[in-house]
Amino acid sequence: MAVPERPGDDDAGRGRRLGLDVGTVRIGVALSDPDGILATPLETVAAEKGSGRRPGSEFDRVLELVEQNFVVEVVVGLPVTLRSRKTESTIRAENYAAALQEALDGIPVRLVDERMSTVAATGAMRASGVSERKGRSRIDQAAAVHILQGWLDARTARKRVSDQ
Repeated sequence: MAVPERPGDDDAGRGRRLGLDVGTVRIGVALSDPDGILATPLETVAAEKGSGRRPGSEFDRVLELVEQNFVVEVVVGLPVTLRSRKTESTIRAENYAAALQEALDGIPVRLVDERMSTVAATGAMRASGVSERKGRSRIDQAAAVHILQGWLDARTARKRVSDQ
């Protein structure tokens, strides 16, 4: 699947973006403001095991969130190793993004490197006094925020450069 990793000429313009941290147990979901400046946590969706090529039954909830929030782009975290190698999780995220792209006729779906997003989210939660055990679902949302915010910041920087 040819999914752009960075914003560019095919930018969807003004509107909300949905960020996803696709895990095997939970999917963290984040949402941006309409101006694409700030990502905030939205919810955690329980992931149900799909066939490996197709997502589980939680997929309908993700599609509902896209529709309910008038999303113009979806950003899916792509987990790769620190040495840029693919894992089972990488393949799951790629398959999830491909299924979303197919289902969301016309809404761009982006894959973005999410290395260290869960580590960053866990550290932020711990620093704010939330235990990892009590805050697992919030950690998934925070990871989605981290993924989406990084993409939004890159989009803003790229737009500034292209506007010059």
